[in-house]
Amino acid sequence: MSFLEQLWDRLPRTSAPVLGAWIGPYWTAVQTERGTGLATTLLEAGPTHGEHAQRLPGAGHLTAMSARELAAGALSEFPLARSVGLAALNALLPEPEGRITERNAGELAAERGAGRTVGVVGWFPFLPQLKSAAACVEVFEKDPETGFALTAERAERIARCDVLCVTASALLNGTLDGLLRAARPEAWKMLVGPSAPLCRAALELGFDAVCGARVLETGPVVRVIQEGGCFQQIRQTGAVRLLNLEA
Repeated sequence: MSFLEQLWDRLPRTSAPVLGAWIGPYWTAVQTERGTGLATTLLEAGPTHGEHAQRLPGAGHLTAMSARELAAGALSEFPLARSVGLAALNALLPEPEGRITERNAGELAAERGAGRTVGVVGWFPFLPQLKSAAACVEVFEKDPETGFALTAERAERIARCDVLCVTASALLNGTLDGLLRAARPEAWKMLVGPSAPLCRAALELGFDAVCGARVLETGPVVRVIQEGGCFQQIRQTGAVRLLNLEA
């Protein structure tokens, strides 16, 4: 089973209702009785109208679905369904338990990567800080020709890393499982981003730390999402708390 399949399988079996679903150009939010979850909005290139237009299954009736049913969309082949599904999955997670801090994710990465070879999948604002601390930083971003595909060359470079910082967007673009397979078992691994599932299961399934977000107040977050805001603007509302969960 994939990382997401195992997470979904561990969700509560009770049929919690979906209280709201909002899809903006950059962020998606789903609200349940347990809380509100976030995920990056992922769209694929393709027609938006006509016979072959992209269609989100259940659009207009998402709140009639159970939250677990909606979270199953995280396993879909359709990018937008994965975004909604991951937001629903995050909305169903209980409050995280364990070693929880509000440390900056960059500080944690720099501490763990000091003097070591660090792989960074995606782009983070703490890259300059990390490069100052680490012996070597390997950055893996979307390639113009191969996209996010895990080529043999990339897999070899990842296998040489002592520390691996992975964007939570890897959950959405389908590359996370390959990245975890390519990394050495003893490498210290961190999943970073508001889409990241803040739960012990994520640690049990391969990560040493998860740096994510918890929504404290749904209204302000949804308002920014609906008006096309980015995550920095969501943070400025004060309605989101950034947390680190460590093994």
